[in-house]
Amino acid sequence: MTPAVKARRLRHDGTADAVSMRALLLALFLLLGVLAGFGASLRFAPAGDDLRAYIDAQVTRGASSPLSAGTAARTLACYLRASLAAFLLGYSAVGVLALPLLLTAQGFVLSFSLFSFAEAVGRDGFALLPALFGLRLLFVVPCTFTLGVAALERSWALWSLLCGRRARPVSPGLYRFAVCCVCLLLGCVLELWLVPLFLRAAA
Repeated sequence: MTPAVKARRLRHDGTADAVSMRALLLALFLLLGVLAGFGASLRFAPAGDDLRAYIDAQVTRGASSPLSAGTAARTLACYLRASLAAFLLGYSAVGVLALPLLLTAQGFVLSFSLFSFAEAVGRDGFALLPALFGLRLLFVVPCTFTLGVAALERSWALWSLLCGRRARPVSPGLYRFAVCCVCLLLGCVLELWLVPLFLRAAA
């Protein structure tokens, strides 16, 4: 093996290790948010009767009302906001601190919502949970995490430059962002299409 090939291999191994460490770091913060959301749902969840009445009202309205522009816009915002924030934070050195907090908040919000609804609906409404949360967990969390890992690399490079250290060039990640946006839009469309069907079945 020539010295040049050996040097390239060492750089590749170092980059792979750095990516693994960033992914592990963000995964730990995401898990922390999930656990915090679960704990908060046990202590601060809305009153079961009030939340159950709200859910029943949403089921009744979803079973009879057509899709509105407001509903579509709110659903789209729920799907895109965290991933868009993760992508944009990658262009700032602040992302080194903000991205772990973003993943923590993402885990907290999803976990708190899921466990609060589960507590409110009980076993009778358990079938609603996959309809209300399954697609978001399937699309939003992986896309936010993927973009967060890549963004943390860019933020760390900027942080290193601000500290006077050398940093290797980092890809802007536009292709990855575009793929995630397509996935999130697909998830949004599926939710807007499938959730009313589940609500009609529940009604």
